[in-house]
Amino acid sequence: MSLSQDKCGRLADRFFQPLLARLADLPAAEWTFLRGHLRLLALPRGGQFSKFGAVPDRFGVVTQGVLCKRHLAPDGPSFVRGFAAEGELVGAYVSLLTGKPSDLSVEALEDSEVLVVPFALMDTLYARHASWERIGRKLAENFLVERERRAAELLTSDATERYLHFLETHKHLLGRVREADIASYLGVTPVSLSRIKAQIRLQSRHDAP
Repeated sequence: MSLSQDKCGRLADRFFQPLLARLADLPAAEWTFLRGHLRLLALPRGGQFSKFGAVPDRFGVVTQGVLCKRHLAPDGPSFVRGFAAEGELVGAYVSLLTGKPSDLSVEALEDSEVLVVPFALMDTLYARHASWERIGRKLAENFLVERERRAAELLTSDATERYLHFLETHKHLLGRVREADIASYLGVTPVSLSRIKAQIRLQSRHDAP
């Protein structure tokens, strides 16, 4: 086994296997099969895992770094749709399922590494064992729940509430993601985000004993 294969396997055991274990009781033989098909991709800062306008053929699990999903409009600004850091799945999921060109660009915000799964492998996995069907269903359910939660948050919460929720759920990204990207994810301008942070600091000093 080469050093690169050994590293890929160790990272898979550390970051990917626990993720799958939370979704289904996967037999050891099935994990070994998938593990043998994983490849480790290094992305420099600014490198793209998935390109806008292209039909993606892969998804992955981040083992190092932070990636950002941006929605791009041909004649308009970009909007941050989400982030993925160590141990989290990343990919243009809707385009993977539909086979249509993606409206997302998935790019590295810092030097990153991703364990890559060829999407074409999924049909093989589904045919091998029922646990893969359960994993696929749970991933789809989680994706749907997250999209619904995000839509409800943008519609029913004000900007301050959205920022406080971001602090609660994305602590691991603080100091690693640009303020402009956080503002875009929250649906506000960078100036508005600075104002919100100043108001929170002022309220904290006011509430301090």
